[in-house]
Amino acid sequence: MKKIYYFVLPIALLLSCGNKKEGTGAADNIKLNTYKEKLSYALGAEQGKMILESGDPNLGKLDFKMIIEGFEKGFNSKDAFSNECQTTLQNLFGPYGQDFNTTYLKAGCTCLGKTVGSVFYDRWKKKGVLDKIDLAMAKIGFKHSLEKRDTLIKMEVRQKLVYDFVTDLNKASGAKMMEQAKKLPNVRVLENGLIIQTLQEGTGGSPTSSDDVKADYVLTSAQGDTIESSLQYKKQSGKEIPAFNLGSVIPGWTQGFPLLKKGGKYKLFVPGELAYGEQQAFESLCFYIEFHDFGKAGTLVQPPSPQQQQQQQQQQQQQY
Repeated sequence: MKKIYYFVLPIALLLSCGNKKEGTGAADNIKLNTYKEKLSYALGAEQGKMILESGDPNLGKLDFKMIIEGFEKGFNSKDAFSNECQTTLQNLFGPYGQDFNTTYLKAGCTCLGKTVGSVFYDRWKKKGVLDKIDLAMAKIGFKHSLEKRDTLIKMEVRQKLVYDFVTDLNKASGAKMMEQAKKLPNVRVLENGLIIQTLQEGTGGSPTSSDDVKADYVLTSAQGDTIESSLQYKKQSGKEIPAFNLGSVIPGWTQGFPLLKKGGKYKLFVPGELAYGEQQAFESLCFYIEFHDFGKAGTLVQPPSPQQQQQQQQQQQQQY
């Protein structure tokens, strides 16, 4: 199970275009007088910060002007994910994302911006909070961030604004999901907050909290959006059923799996405190689980090599 991040933009292509910066003087004399204006500026600036901190070697070549223009267009663009844009991006980066054809530079960067803007807009629309966001101010924050002049709000204040906003949303949507889950058939509500719905009872045994398990899963958000699916991953990659040690997953799995039976199918509703907690702004999650097998630690999951452990630590340091 990969970790999910509360402000993630899932666009791996976001980096390799051609950079033209505008002036770096005062931030356009913009005034942030209300909470809504400050929050919106912060949301846009944090979105731009993700691009600047991507670590892509071609970052200095990005055409930020075209990305900024595309970002605003993407707010209400029905063609952000159009076949034309997808073809343009493929022509720019190549079929495997390893090429770079400057013939498609400007059009490609515009499509990137539109995609970022569309994802940004749709995220907050799905959460039902567009009325709390000034999109024009979000665009300014995004623009200032890419131009490295996002100084209207101190970095630590900006990040706290965004984090607190997302945390409040996650707690509200999570509470709603958990209440709805309690009304489903064949559910068990545990004292720790977990809710287990039995879809098909297993006939095998149950693991301990330190065992290895093999299980397919589909992870969805409190809004019902699919975040990750091992079933889809296996179909695309041809990989085997994923295996996990229950001592190295989220607390919701560590505490929930011992109550499941091998061969069963379940839904596990996990409150934010038992998911990724503070790291994920207390987002509650739902897992559809097909429980295939279990065994003692080390029988299904091989311990990572020192090199893999080092890589994992480096990834975690970059992500947090």
